[in-house]
Amino acid sequence: MKNVIILGAGRTGSSFLSGLISYRRYYIEQQSIQSRNSYPDGDYENPELKALNKKILHAAGYNHPHIVKSEFADINRIKAVNNDNLHNECADFVKHCGGKSPWLWKDPRLCYTIHFWDQFLTKDDISFIKITRDPYLVFRSHAKHHINFTLKDVVQTYHLENLAVDRYLSENNIPFLHIDYAQLKSRDVIHIINDYLRIEITPEDYTHIRREGITKKESDLKFQMRYAASLVKNSAQSIFQRKNKDSIK
Repeated sequence: MKNVIILGAGRTGSSFLSGLISYRRYYIEQQSIQSRNSYPDGDYENPELKALNKKILHAAGYNHPHIVKSEFADINRIKAVNNDNLHNECADFVKHCGGKSPWLWKDPRLCYTIHFWDQFLTKDDISFIKITRDPYLVFRSHAKHHINFTLKDVVQTYHLENLAVDRYLSENNIPFLHIDYAQLKSRDVIHIINDYLRIEITPEDYTHIRREGITKKESDLKFQMRYAASLVKNSAQSIFQRKNKDSIK
């Protein structure tokens, strides 16, 4: 079995895809992953990989743990990160994962940091998967937790993240499997993944990972109303806070 790297923006269904593939098969340091409401088994992201990706972005001059909103990430700057300690940490992590092979990496930050990780990877030993989703649905997913993100911000960020992934795959002439979020709603995706990775995901695995009823389904109209109300509330709070600051002065 080859190792697996999933490349895709946040909120595209990559956690479900990662769980479906890695469940009882691939090393991701599952016991260290914290659960949360929407994902009882966690995000199926290796915590050390996430921490290193944050360090890579920080070393490249991006102080936020994600490249946020419409900020353009300079791939050449990320590639050129020159930090001996970070280089050693990354090399040690790849060596550690190699001892646990087959392993799976998934973290939205990989859209950018994969360009730095490339120097440590033996690509012939890795199967790459790119995951995408309708940008509006990505926005809806963001808005559940980050109401300050606008549709324009999310769509532009999503576009830039996909461009970064496409650049990596194209520059290195890497074959990959493309999975769209819509396909994850059907168990037919099991056959597509099994054929590509030469593994045996079962319908029982699918049921375990995709647990129904964990999150409430919401109509688009209800979402638009809730989102509009939240924007009004946030705007009112901002005005109130500014007035308080002015009165203190």
